[in-house]
Amino acid sequence: MFLWLVLFPFMIVFPLQLSLLAVHLSNTPTLGFDQFTPTIIFGIVLLVVYGALRLLRYRGSIAFPAAALALCGLGIVLQYRIGTIQALQITSISQLALPIGIVIMLGVYWAGRYGRISKLEPFWLVFLGLSVAVILFVLIAGRKYRGAVFLPGNINPVEIIKPLLIIFIASMLSGHRVLLKRGFLGIPLPPLNIIVTVGVLWAPPMLLLALQGDMGMFALMNATLIVMLYAVTNRSAYLVGGLSAIFVLAYFLIPLSSRGRARLAAWLNPFDVATSAGWQPLQALMALYTGGFFGTGLGGGSPGVVPIIESDFAYIIIGEELGLLGCICVALLYCALVISGIRIAERTSDHYLATIATGVAACLGIQTLLNIGGVVKAIPLTGIPLPFISHGGSSLVTTLLMTGILLAISDDRPPPKPPKATTSKKPSKKPAAKTIQPRKPASAKKPTAPRRKVSH
Repeated sequence: MFLWLVLFPFMIVFPLQLSLLAVHLSNTPTLGFDQFTPTIIFGIVLLVVYGALRLLRYRGSIAFPAAALALCGLGIVLQYRIGTIQALQITSISQLALPIGIVIMLGVYWAGRYGRISKLEPFWLVFLGLSVAVILFVLIAGRKYRGAVFLPGNINPVEIIKPLLIIFIASMLSGHRVLLKRGFLGIPLPPLNIIVTVGVLWAPPMLLLALQGDMGMFALMNATLIVMLYAVTNRSAYLVGGLSAIFVLAYFLIPLSSRGRARLAAWLNPFDVATSAGWQPLQALMALYTGGFFGTGLGGGSPGVVPIIESDFAYIIIGEELGLLGCICVALLYCALVISGIRIAERTSDHYLATIATGVAACLGIQTLLNIGGVVKAIPLTGIPLPFISHGGSSLVTTLLMTGILLAISDDRPPPKPPKATTSKKPSKKPAAKTIQPRKPASAKKPTAPRRKVSH
């Protein structure tokens, strides 16, 4: 079964690499060493992850890391297709995101396995403070670029608040799960002081995200909170009420941001702003229409006409060159990733670890829905990258860090105990016990010979 960690991603990524090579050979009859760049990079990633997990005696789920590696390999091929990755030479700091992320993923797994992540529960305030500090630092030291706030080099460290806030809110919810389940006729009625406490602690990072104008991250983290609350209490009223609250907040907060207003206008009627905010979604829809059901073949389309396709619109490459069939297969791969993450949470006996695993799996799933829904015009654009596939150093590193957390929770059983050494017993020097013969009954005595009469 452990071989599927290598075989499953390889069976998905290798045919795509062959498609790129076939298109290249149709135009140029020679193959250079650079044409094998995706295969070399992905092969090294597979060998490192496989060897490290075998060396560390990983005993958790195989389905989750296999799906994650397959998506990661798909991202390598697609980024090479559009020219973001051109050779094995490092030309920008973002190209170091994959090796750094793999090292962090394995390091988090090694440090947190055997249930050691549960030791983070008392430090919930530290994780909340770190998330607030990161957002505040970016808000002060960052600069506006394409409507968002980045540090020099277009680095966006706000991505790291996803695991930080998940660990924080898991401590709050798992510690008060009994009180949060209280209700009457299906309506949750938790104590008011708990609701106020959670709301007051959750408000600072959300307000800073709103000030930064990052409505995508704002929606993602609030939706993740609602799913975690539903998973802890198993009350659908939290789910319905929370989603309704998100739509109400979006209705009032989007008009406050110029970027939000532009994206809303482009979503409602992109032809009215076809030369500005509507240009990107219109080009994306045209590329999807060109792909049809089977696509033009990987390497046979023109994804470069869509602006910023390497980050927010990476799913358009799949739609144009792999068609609707490829889009469905990639969506099913994401479904497998999320379902395997939820199964990890179900198999965990520790409530705190189960809440964290649910939050990580929900965050990855909601992020995928926000990205795909935005690029196919089902919802307004949020600027959320596609996990594992979109180009973005901080996003990829954070996603691999969250993958390491789920790997550690999946392998939460205590380490196997070494077998006890068997000692050979020395022969005893005590004398053997004497056997006691049973007494013969009286009737068993030998008969005596009769006395002879003596005559005088």
